Amino acid sequence: MDNIAGSPVEGENFFGRDADVAHLREILRNDDVLLLGPRRIGKTSIARAVMAKVREEGWRAVEINVASCLDERGFLDKLDTALRPHLASFPAKTKAAIAGAIAAISGRIKSVKIPVPGAGSLGVELGSGTAEEWTAVACEVLSLLAKAEEPWLIYVDELPIFLFHIINSDPITGVDRVRHFLNWFRNDVRALPDSKQFRWLVSGSVGLDTLVQQHKMADTINSLSHQTLEAFEDDVAVALLSSLSSSYQIKLAEKDVKEIVAAVQWPQPYYLQTVFSHLRGLISAHPEASHASLVVQAIDKLMRPGMDNEFHHWETRLYQQLPKDDANHARALLAMACRDPAGARPEALLAHLTERMPNASLDDVRNTFVSLRDILQRDAYWRSDETTGIKRYRFQLEPLRRWWARRNEP
Repeated sequence: MDNIAGSPVEGENFFGRDADVAHLREILRNDDVLLLGPRRIGKTSIARAVMAKVREEGWRAVEINVASCLDERGFLDKLDTALRPHLASFPAKTKAAIAGAIAAISGRIKSVKIPVPGAGSLGVELGSGTAEEWTAVACEVLSLLAKAEEPWLIYVDELPIFLFHIINSDPITGVDRVRHFLNWFRNDVRALPDSKQFRWLVSGSVGLDTLVQQHKMADTINSLSHQTLEAFEDDVAVALLSSLSSSYQIKLAEKDVKEIVAAVQWPQPYYLQTVFSHLRGLISAHPEASHASLVVQAIDKLMRPGMDNEFHHWETRLYQQLPKDDANHARALLAMACRDPAGARPEALLAHLTERMPNASLDDVRNTFVSLRDILQRDAYWRSDETTGIKRYRFQLEPLRRWWARRNEP
């Protein structure tokens, strides 16, 4: 097994998720999947494992990452780019039937129209030429693909970031455009005659469920099967680290392996791999030192300035998905919860938010607290803990808590 921290893993480096792959594959027999989970939990790795699985069964599978797309035409461009290579492998008869149509569609993508809600037939025309509704072009692409006869799995990564781009760049009609996009996905795509030829796997590091709930459009994703990818159980995390130790001929004692898992607290593959990478470097530089002491140093290196970019993302993504005031409130609540490894009581957190919102009614403060509490829990910043008999909200990831505490030191 290779020590890979950051990039998605495939093949022999894919570890500990076989049951999850089988579960997702079974759901895809009848439903599309929305795969939920925070950044670095392993969504791309497991999605690619599912893609590999269905390819073995004769499916075609494509992946499109839409994080860089700024509008609906950008989405169509990504879809077109991902699908075009498959044209070369179609049977000759199928290729002849659709080659010209695919080429024509590519040209039409350059001049699609984005309807402006409330403006009748008016719309924003992207490019020159005779513009048409982008959804019509998208549906025609899918209808043509169905002629290939094999079933398709289309994996769409970072869809929520793309949708937030639309909302943030178009404050007047952006929310309506996002609803229109999601309604196309829910209604128009499923209404195509050959819709059963396609299955969709959608994921993102910013929660699609958070986006639709904020903008009161949760109904638009109710046709997707919501699946959550969790961190490893402790025994799986120990097995991962043991396998890495064996691969790199490092004789880690069982207590050292368990110390790493306990220090991470919420054992995501990425953080386990990162700590092991730091540990390898420290062992190489200090071969005479005890592994136990180097484990402590490897954990500490996660949070050092210059090596903590991953934790900065946890902070900045609050501003990707929340209005500025709410993002600031969320940061303040996390700053309070990070002071103690055991977390903070909800009464104290609510009181702190009340102080920050002196001009708001008690109902508005409470509603804001409930919304932020749930978002922070859903996005895995913290979790509810009642093991002591007193309810507290504590950080899921201990290195993140320590980093957040350092960032908030006077």
